[in-house]
Amino acid sequence: MEHIGTLKEVDGRYEFRHEPTGLIVRGDFSEWVLAAAAEVLAISARAEGEGRLDELATLTEFGEASPVEVDSARFELNARFEVVPQCTVMMGSQDYRWVAPEGRARLAGDFDHGPVKRIHDMALTRRDTFLENENGVDTSTPNN
Repeated sequence: MEHIGTLKEVDGRYEFRHEPTGLIVRGDFSEWVLAAAAEVLAISARAEGEGRLDELATLTEFGEASPVEVDSARFELNARFEVVPQCTVMMGSQDYRWVAPEGRARLAGDFDHGPVKRIHDMALTRRDTFLENENGVDTSTPNN
């Protein structure tokens, strides 16, 4: 495994470092720092991909690259930036599906207007016994 970024608490603030780009983001809260880092990294990666696409297009005009290389670079750029970002989020023993806000807008029913959806539906039981009362258990409300 190769570490490409780290999030640390430094002197009461959070700091994210992305070594390949030399990016350092500091802030008061981890979620702010990670959100800023994600946006900056995405902008940088898109610009790098578009620059590579322009470079290949120019090289093709001079016979130094093939149209297939341009198509391949365009495909890679679309695969990264046209597809709505999605990830698996693990918290403890639970796994969730995360979809970026623009995707959740289309899947609102699936996500119940939240950022993640639990992957394993614990209400799915073999004999439809989820939340079924156990025999002999008093479920009446005690009088106060």
